[in-house]
Amino acid sequence: MSKSPSMNYAIILAAGKSERFSGAKSGDKLLLPVDGKPIIYYTLTSLNDHPEINEIVVVANKQNKSKIEKTLDLYKFSKVKKVVLGGSTRQESVQKGFSAIEKMAKKSLSKSDIILAHNGANPLPSLKEISEVIKKSKTSGAAICGHKVTSTMKEINATHIIKTHDRNKFFAAQTPQSATYEVFKKAITNAQKKKINATDEAMMFEAIGQKTAYVHSHDHNFKITMNADYQKLKSILGEKPDDFIVGIGQDSHEFEASKSAKSHLTLGGIKIPTEPKLKANSDGDVILHALFNAISQALGEKSLGFYADEKVKEGIKDSKKYIELILKKAHKQGYKLNNVGLMLECSHPTIDPISHKIKKSLSDLLSLPQAKIGITATSGEALTPFGKGQAIQCFAIVSLVK
Repeated sequence: MSKSPSMNYAIILAAGKSERFSGAKSGDKLLLPVDGKPIIYYTLTSLNDHPEINEIVVVANKQNKSKIEKTLDLYKFSKVKKVVLGGSTRQESVQKGFSAIEKMAKKSLSKSDIILAHNGANPLPSLKEISEVIKKSKTSGAAICGHKVTSTMKEINATHIIKTHDRNKFFAAQTPQSATYEVFKKAITNAQKKKINATDEAMMFEAIGQKTAYVHSHDHNFKITMNADYQKLKSILGEKPDDFIVGIGQDSHEFEASKSAKSHLTLGGIKIPTEPKLKANSDGDVILHALFNAISQALGEKSLGFYADEKVKEGIKDSKKYIELILKKAHKQGYKLNNVGLMLECSHPTIDPISHKIKKSLSDLLSLPQAKIGITATSGEALTPFGKGQAIQCFAIVSLVK
């Protein structure tokens, strides 16, 4: 008779109270949205979609249980077999999840089956580290994942530093943490008997003398504890912040046929006397015109032409005045510029040697550090009127923040 394959069970711990988290108005960080889905969705996905995980139990609390169940129903997490209520401590919640697995499996649990515990607030464990934790649990009996400590480690008392420790000997624990059913059962029984209040599963394993292997975690496997962690998660998953807007603008003008003694090129607010003027009702500053359109687009306003005609009638030809107008509109909506990117196409003037002057001019005009202004240029291999020296074209992209 052939031996039945071992099973891998996961307990997702979602019964915490989010007491250290300041950004959850709902009172539960696991229900906060990231790109339209609650954080717990990503945790569930990471384990439900893992080929080596067979069955999952979610440990919830009275406040979030129904919402978690709705998420399970909506996204069809087929491996989640049960949602149970947790206890007042992490260890009690682990025990309840473990008991649920024993009841589900009845007498089919094998000593070598793997029980894996994972924080609901660790939404991004990698497939590789989950596999490695399972693999090392099978060979060592137990395993956890975590990060190497990079800061110098100091031991302290109430007022002073006592000792400096070798950081190479320290490891910041994350989840998943797992063990064979035999080890897990023994560890839980011991913790209950001795009333050990373990802050993670490895602590229970250590209490029975179990050697626990470790796996290095992916950088994205971290626990959502503070609001900064939540913002980091949103950034990793590509969610655009509510207070962040982007706009793209473009402008182009031909050069005048000949250069007069009084004419000059205006570009980014600086005067270039060696170059002819661009044909325009204003000073023809393609950089400032493209910037205006980019900012205006981000704000949901109209194109430059809508405002420029009125300014020309008033005798205003300085494009800096146009920028002042659109910046006032931005400030009225509660936005300020975050960064600016410019791309010019022309054969003359050569942009790189004068880009520092343009950056300085724009920095003063936009109240933006020069480091947040990028300028690149191309001749376009002389394939267009811009590359042939007949005109200049500029594209601008801007981001604004509240």
